[in-house]
Amino acid sequence: MKPVLVDVISPLLDGWGMCTTCEMLIARANLDKIPSERGLDDYPPEWQADFYRLSDLIFDLAGRYGDHVLFRIFDPRSLQGLIKSIRYRVHHYPTFIVGGRQKVFGFDSVLVEQALRAAGAAEQVVE
Repeated sequence: MKPVLVDVISPLLDGWGMCTTCEMLIARANLDKIPSERGLDDYPPEWQADFYRLSDLIFDLAGRYGDHVLFRIFDPRSLQGLIKSIRYRVHHYPTFIVGGRQKVFGFDSVLVEQALRAAGAAEQVVE
């Protein structure tokens, strides 16, 4: 079965980092926060909360639907994200574009799941 493609368009928080090799070494040595969390403290608490809320939603859905769903995340400030935002007429973030057809705005996991099921995705059965 081919996975349902979900494009997520949402502004992403930028963190300051070092070169990839240094980041890996520091992370492996447990000397600092993981690279994805470094720099988040510089943003307002509401933005941080939205970032964690979005990532929790995506991780939850990915964990339950497994390979039945493929998530791609685009920042509307990037070229690809800008093109997707224009193509799908996205004005509110986050926006989930399920199967290239249905748009779901916001953090409502029920609406996203309904769109996933309508597109043919099924939750994985854990044995």
